[in-house]
Amino acid sequence: MKRRNFLKNAVVASVSGITIGAGLLSPNIVLAATNVDDAFEAKTVDEALEALGATNATTSDRIKIKAPEIAENGAVVPVSITSELAGTTDIISITVNNPTPVSAMYKIGEGTVPAVKTRFKMGTTTDVIVLVKANEKYYTAKTNVKVTRGGCGG
Repeated sequence: MKRRNFLKNAVVASVSGITIGAGLLSPNIVLAATNVDDAFEAKTVDEALEALGATNATTSDRIKIKAPEIAENGAVVPVSITSELAGTTDIISITVNNPTPVSAMYKIGEGTVPAVKTRFKMGTTTDVIVLVKANEKYYTAKTNVKVTRGGCGG
């Protein structure tokens, strides 16, 4: 877990330094985004939603999750997420039964297609919940992935 935090912090510091140096971000904007640490450190979905301020997310069929119904290897589960919601600024993925449910957060730039593809590690069969922030409101969708061989120590 310490390695994950070290790598996350190293990447954030590097990208922040580059974007501040290039004049793309001001230090005030960078410092305002530090509250996401609580979400990544949350041990339950409710704690993560509370940290994100997304406890009242609205279910939406305009969020598309493409994931296998059955994953033979939980160590590498491919997941694609697309938002058809106008004004999408954030895509957040949560794997419910993982030790730390928040799997990834993506900032979507203006004029960018709100779509991401990634691979998650899943220890057991679990729901994958996606939160999308669009126009300062949170929307959600979920799907279930059955894992036949665990990836988080299983």
